[in-house]
Amino acid sequence: MLPEDRLKRIDLVAAQEGLSRSKPIRLAFPAYCEQREEGFKRELRQADIEHGMALQDRLRSEIPAWDPLAIMRQERQAR
Repeated sequence: MLPEDRLKRIDLVAAQEGLSRSKPIRLAFPAYCEQREEGFKRELRQADIEHGMALQDRLRSEIPAWDPLAIMRQERQAR
């Protein structure tokens, strides 16, 4: 069941495209599913990023501070 205004919009699009009423719906559903899946993937990526950042923060608090530039200079001078 769809609201009357939505059915009218579907009918308008179908008429403009020369399609049956059901064709735009059949075409729209896979696009909706793909968009939904992409949203889930984005959420998972964001969760992975946040987990990685939390892990880096934890490691940073456990490892003593160091100066990578000073280490590189020492390595160059040792050559």
